[in-house]
Amino acid sequence: MDNGGEFVNNKLIEYCLGHGIELTRSRPYRKNDQAWIEQKNGAVVRKLLGYRRFEGLAAARAITRLYGTSRLFVNFFQPSFKRCARLPPASIR
Repeated sequence: MDNGGEFVNNKLIEYCLGHGIELTRSRPYRKNDQAWIEQKNGAVVRKLLGYRRFEGLAAARAITRLYGTSRLFVNFFQPSFKRCARLPPASIR
């Protein structure tokens, strides 16, 4: 979780405690700790939804369904880091 006060409030803390969710914070003064994840989230959101603004409960429900179906693919089958090196196939080595 981000350390900013705009993200942590009493309602959030009460909700997490009530649902057995452990809150953890990022390291202070290390703004690049979450850069990879923030970049991936931004790319995923823009690819799925574009840059339009959505309003209303119907749109929120549709977006929730879309995220629900796409999150497993994005989190488990797409890389989060850049590849360090590419090895040639075994037949060429």
